[in-house]
Amino acid sequence: MGVDGETVVLKNMLIGVNLILLASLLQPSECQLEVTTKRVQGQAVEEEGGVANYNASGKERPVVFNHVYNINVPLDSLCSSGLEASAEQEVSAEDEALTEYTGQTSDHESQVTFTHKINLPKKACSCASSARLLQELLSRIEMLEREVSVLRDQCNSNCCPESAATGQLDYIPHCSGHGNFSLQSCGCICNEGWIGKNCSEPYCPLGCSSRGVCVDGQCICDSEYSGGDCSELRCPTDCSSRGLCVDGECVCEEPYTGEDCSELRCPGDCSGKGRCVNGTCFCQEGYVGEDCGQRRCLNACSGRGHCQEGLCFCEEGYQGPDCSAVAPPEDLRVAGISDRSIELEWDGPMAVTEYVISYQPTALGGLQLQQRVPGDWSGVTIMELEPGLTYNISVYAVISNILSLPITAKVATHLSTPRGLHFKTITETTVEVQWEPFSFSFDGWEISFIPKNNEGGVIAQLPSDVTSFNQTGLKPGEEYIVNVVALKEQARSPPTSASVSTVIDGPTQILVRDVSDTVAFVEWTPPRAKVDFILLKYGLVGGEGGKTTFRLQPPLSQYSVQALRPGSRYEVWVSAVRGTNESQSTTTQFTTEIDAPKNLRVGSHTATSLDLEWDNSEAEVQEYKVVYSTLAGEQYHEMLVPKSIGPTTRATLTNLVPGTEYGVGISAVMNSQQSVPATMNARTELDSPRDLMVTASSETSISLIWTKANGPIDHYRITFTPSSGIASEVTVPKDRTSYTLTDLEPGAEYIISITAERGRQQSFESTVDAFTGFRPISHLHFSHVTSSSVNITWSDPSPPADRLILNYSPRDEEEEMTEISLEATKRHTVLMGLQPATEYIVNLVAVHGTVTSEPIVGSITTGIDPPKDITISNVTKDSVMVSWSPPVATFDYYRVSYRPTQVGRLDSSVVPNTVTEFAITKLYPATEYEISLNSVRGREESERICTLIHTAMDNPVDLIATNITPTEALLQWKAPVGEVENYVIVLTHFAVAGETILVDGGSEEFQLVGLLPSTHYTVSMYATSGPLTSGTISTNFSTLLDPPANLMASEVTRQSALISWQPPRAEIENYILTYKSTDGSRKELIVDAEDTWIRLEGLSESTDYTVLLQAAQDTDRSSLTSATFTTASARKLLTTKATIGTS
Repeated sequence: MGVDGETVVLKNMLIGVNLILLASLLQPSECQLEVTTKRVQGQAVEEEGGVANYNASGKERPVVFNHVYNINVPLDSLCSSGLEASAEQEVSAEDEALTEYTGQTSDHESQVTFTHKINLPKKACSCASSARLLQELLSRIEMLEREVSVLRDQCNSNCCPESAATGQLDYIPHCSGHGNFSLQSCGCICNEGWIGKNCSEPYCPLGCSSRGVCVDGQCICDSEYSGGDCSELRCPTDCSSRGLCVDGECVCEEPYTGEDCSELRCPGDCSGKGRCVNGTCFCQEGYVGEDCGQRRCLNACSGRGHCQEGLCFCEEGYQGPDCSAVAPPEDLRVAGISDRSIELEWDGPMAVTEYVISYQPTALGGLQLQQRVPGDWSGVTIMELEPGLTYNISVYAVISNILSLPITAKVATHLSTPRGLHFKTITETTVEVQWEPFSFSFDGWEISFIPKNNEGGVIAQLPSDVTSFNQTGLKPGEEYIVNVVALKEQARSPPTSASVSTVIDGPTQILVRDVSDTVAFVEWTPPRAKVDFILLKYGLVGGEGGKTTFRLQPPLSQYSVQALRPGSRYEVWVSAVRGTNESQSTTTQFTTEIDAPKNLRVGSHTATSLDLEWDNSEAEVQEYKVVYSTLAGEQYHEMLVPKSIGPTTRATLTNLVPGTEYGVGISAVMNSQQSVPATMNARTELDSPRDLMVTASSETSISLIWTKANGPIDHYRITFTPSSGIASEVTVPKDRTSYTLTDLEPGAEYIISITAERGRQQSFESTVDAFTGFRPISHLHFSHVTSSSVNITWSDPSPPADRLILNYSPRDEEEEMTEISLEATKRHTVLMGLQPATEYIVNLVAVHGTVTSEPIVGSITTGIDPPKDITISNVTKDSVMVSWSPPVATFDYYRVSYRPTQVGRLDSSVVPNTVTEFAITKLYPATEYEISLNSVRGREESERICTLIHTAMDNPVDLIATNITPTEALLQWKAPVGEVENYVIVLTHFAVAGETILVDGGSEEFQLVGLLPSTHYTVSMYATSGPLTSGTISTNFSTLLDPPANLMASEVTRQSALISWQPPRAEIENYILTYKSTDGSRKELIVDAEDTWIRLEGLSESTDYTVLLQAAQDTDRSSLTSATFTTASARKLLTTKATIGTS
């Protein structure tokens, strides 16, 4: 394209752009001006690899580059562009077309034309924002001008590489119409058959191979050659037009042959086995057929087959080159072997008339036997063979009395299974086994003892003439599988097996130690066998009271036996139990200690005596040994006290040292046994100075004398009180026995008392009345008043009297006074045997020679007596009943007091005087209480009588038996409120003495095992805690009927089966046997209880059966036990079997 042409185009484009810019300035709007570039092709162009193809020829066809620019205005603008129409004019359809400005430049030398088209719509919009867009359009046009300028410079050399142009280039090259112009090579690529710079020269293939002349692109070959490039040799006579010429040779069509395909061909070229003459084969000897391709067959296949390729294809049942021989059976196989039979199977044709089976032992001298079976059989069982022998077996097929060759096998029968295996003796470590002998020869036996857990085992081999064996060294309580196998050379018979369990060994080396009065500790060596529990029994020697039994869980090897009777001879047995088997018991005897006396207490004490009382021992003791001494170990004494009849025994210790603490021990004695002692410490009272007397008196003094107190003291204390009431004291050394009181009031009466003191201990006082000057007896003093006694003291007369006379009687019986004569030195006395709640009149006179002084008179009322004979009854967990006998004296009411001996408050209740029993309630279970009782009148109370009791334990509740099976049941209960050490369960059945089971106090259930099936049980249960036992609760249950065991089917044939089982342990009436097949048929039979087998007849062949068996007793039924079996099938046609027995 020339520069002038481009300039004209660009000027026209700029004029249009200026007009658009002017319109946009005159008519502002919100329209948007869009500028796009569109390529317009003047001709259809196909691009591939930068090469343009075209069909025109000649240099006058130029390469045209078109650049089209479309300036589009938005469609929603209705304003005119202002180029040819005003705003008032209506735009027509023609005006809607684009206005096209075209500029074109041609270079006739290079035949390249550049065309620029700018299309503007006549309907344009004057938009206020179009200035920027027009400026962008202007910039793009300038950029296009620069690109075209660059393109022109690059194409000045007549080479226009594709990479030199920017944008889309549309062109049609010039290659004489016989090739393509390539931009890469800047030249033509000619089509096949054309060559030259512009593809204008024709071209022949391979230059006619230099064997011909190229004319208008086609080869004219020399006479000996042919083909498009004259490269092929010419065939003779062109193959007579009956074939193809390939490399100078004819490939003839059928049925022609020869060098020039002029001769006829024989079929198959006579297969190379004959001579071809004018299309006919003359065959060699032994061959026939049009093409001599078939061989002649031997003997024409004997008329028992057809000939093919010289080979006979025999009819079924025949074989051989000429089909003259009978075919033997095929695939002889052994289907089963026993000790006396061999089961054979084979495959054979239907044409066989019969089969001959021949068999003979391989050993020398063996007799050969035969058997014939029909030809439609395909198997046979040879019976009555010798066990453990090897047989040569031949099977022949027979057709029309012609025997085939045999098919053979060498088969050995099994050794017979040993029979009659049983056990003669079974101990803890040995088992003696016996079995039946064989009637045929063999090498020996092998016997094995294999534990059920397959850990270890013993195997022994024995001579053939041995039929018993004693195996030693087994584990106790172990289950063994015993197998006996017969041996012959390398063969082994099927084993006969049985299971046996050695006897469980029991505990050994039983020892009883730490025996006390109520407890003994039993130890033993556990058994080696695995056991369910240890059974411990104990009871008094001689059988009194029966036996107590405990089930202890292994591996426990010791147990503390409690609640024994003191001083008694016991025997204890320990054995092991597993299932229903119990080992031999290990036993020993022991004697419990004598129990010590209990609740040792001091009833009363004086300066020289102690009154002791204790509760008797439970043991049948004869006497008690009382040992006492001072704490310093001095004055050791022993004494024997016979046991008193009743709950307690008493003893009085005399000639004791006053004011001294003694240690006392009391032991129960029975025969040569002696219990541990019950001990306590007790102190005697200080001895009082006695015989306090006035030896002289004056107006201001009184002289005293007394008898020295025995025992150790610190000093004496003399207290003297005049009638004025101001007491004075004086301390006198302990070695003095007299003292004179001075500076006294003249003519006054004094009460003088003397006591001995040691530390804080003080003796009873000795008192005397005295006067300064002359004094009679005065001041009768009453003390220690009880319901039946009173202590009386008085003052000394002055001067001393010769004797004293004391008289007393009830007030209303004064005429019948009781008189007591007393020594003159006496200053006190005790009146005994008085009536309770009675006022007594007492008078005392002093006798001086024949003169009797005036009596001094006093009165005293005895106290009310307490209730008697307190007893406790109806003891429950929270209440007791207290009963008593009423006192003699009248009273207002009783007071009953009670409190726990350990910790607790004292509670009291008032009981009317008309009642002699009272129920104490709201007590705590299993608690020791002290209960006291006295009578009350006004503010006066009698002495208390006391007793100790234990409230009962709370009972366990809701005892039930669940999960009941024929041999087991689960006991469950709810625990009582208090603490429980143990539960005692007593299990009885059929009125048999109960079995006692001890269960830990923390449990609330216990699994009973080893029960008898179909048995009614009674379970009694109570709780224990120390010496306390709760009330007994009970429940009943019955175990289920146990089912028959080891149900199995044997001797199964096509229509029968033998069903056998082991009977249950429980007594039953009969069995209910049901058998059903898969087709839904079902039958039920009632079988006698004595039977353990039944043969089912009339079954269907090849049918699966299920047998269900249960035991029945009255309305009870055991659980079902089942077994399955399948009846045998009869062989059909070719699969029929026969059983053959030798004769």
